[in-house]
Amino acid sequence: MRKLKQIALFMPLLVCFIYGCSNKKGDVAVMPFDPSQPIEVTSFFPDSGGIATQMIINGNNFGTDTTGLRVYFVDSLGVRHPGGVVSSNGNKIYLAVPKLTYLTSLDIVVERTDANGNVYSGTIENSPFKYKTQIAVATIIGQATDQHEIPTVQGSFTSCKLSSPTFLTLDDEDNLFITERTLEVGPWARNANGLVDHGGYAGNILLADSKKEEVIVLKYLNWEPLNAPTFNDDPGNEAIYLPEDEMGGYLQLRKAANYTIKKSSMLFTEEGDPFKSQRNWKHCLAANKQDKMLYTIMYRGELIRINPRTRQSEVLIKNVLPERNNIKGERGSDNFYVFSPIEPMVMYVVLRHYNMVRRIDLTKITPDGDYTGEDYAGLSITEGPQAGKGWEDGPLKMAKFDTPWQLAFTADGKLYIADSGNHCVRVIDTTVSPDQAVVNTAVGVPGSPGFRDGGPDQALFNYPSGVAVNSDGSELYVADHKNHVIRKLAIQ
Repeated sequence: MRKLKQIALFMPLLVCFIYGCSNKKGDVAVMPFDPSQPIEVTSFFPDSGGIATQMIINGNNFGTDTTGLRVYFVDSLGVRHPGGVVSSNGNKIYLAVPKLTYLTSLDIVVERTDANGNVYSGTIENSPFKYKTQIAVATIIGQATDQHEIPTVQGSFTSCKLSSPTFLTLDDEDNLFITERTLEVGPWARNANGLVDHGGYAGNILLADSKKEEVIVLKYLNWEPLNAPTFNDDPGNEAIYLPEDEMGGYLQLRKAANYTIKKSSMLFTEEGDPFKSQRNWKHCLAANKQDKMLYTIMYRGELIRINPRTRQSEVLIKNVLPERNNIKGERGSDNFYVFSPIEPMVMYVVLRHYNMVRRIDLTKITPDGDYTGEDYAGLSITEGPQAGKGWEDGPLKMAKFDTPWQLAFTADGKLYIADSGNHCVRVIDTTVSPDQAVVNTAVGVPGSPGFRDGGPDQALFNYPSGVAVNSDGSELYVADHKNHVIRKLAIQ
């Protein structure tokens, strides 16, 4: 039905284009490109739209041969996004709008490259195209509530209850795995002796079956807080890996064993053991699709590689943290990270206690330890974690974050970050050079906790902590921690 509506909507545009392509005798006009004349862009229709919107660009000297003909949507940073050119009759180009950025005002540039590599272009002044990002936020799992002591109860997507959904990952069949833990310790989370008492409200592992639309509690763990999981697609050893807080412990849930839970631990040589001299912990694991290894970054800053088949582990970098204290006045951070789908050996790392993002290229690691990563996003890079705390969109090193947690990539290089303290989800297009890339708010109203489904400017979240992207990159899942639900963003 949706496709029929789209065809009906765009039929007048197609008829208009076909009519414009014909001469009075009904023959298709041939209007070759003339390099001695300028390319002129006079108008386009419609003047706004989202991904796959059908457009007609009017003008002169486009040429009818689409070989070498390009249409670019150019954002305010000068980044050129190629449109999907379908055909041209010389003075009309028929095309589809590409998936663009969150910079919504774009110039249209028509460009032609001849057989000798000469480039000719034309644009229309003061008539930007208005890009409309189409994002719909819907609650798909759980029942929204602002109460604290909610026990986890399995059931259908709509009938189940979640105590503290925190971190997410998806397997290769788009089944969603949810780990629950208490992020903030208030009076409700303490027993009579003043000690933290999870009491069944944290430390749980859940599987949300995408086909049956059911949530299954794989294990109530209570006293064992768990962190950000990852799925490793190692052939024959596909598994979910869940990091425990302390030391080198983690859980393995192999797909071939129906995701039964097995406890494991990192194995080190005595010289390479990062737990010998001081207390240390971790909050995330990341599987690398290229080498099938697991990676983790400890609170004290050690980057560790783990062989999931043998458990043998080694410290690759002794400290990836900035050369300054964190927001608590000490060296250390809870860290969350993911590998880029565009550069498979590059990790993007959120440093929660620094309110910033770093970038680590594993191919640059040397035995002498000189390489420790690169600063990427956050005002904290130059001004420190306290001055960098808050909300501000804009160029990478001018943007502010407030207690960012889990992050996830779409296949086309968009990095989504659960910016918990700002109650929103941020996005960065990592395919854009760092001097031009920006941090944008994808969904949520910064500084306004609440619960509401709807469009990107209307949806409200309350401390979103986890994010995960499905296999084709069209849907983003968000663990809306203090609303006790899982939300879904359809990205177009």
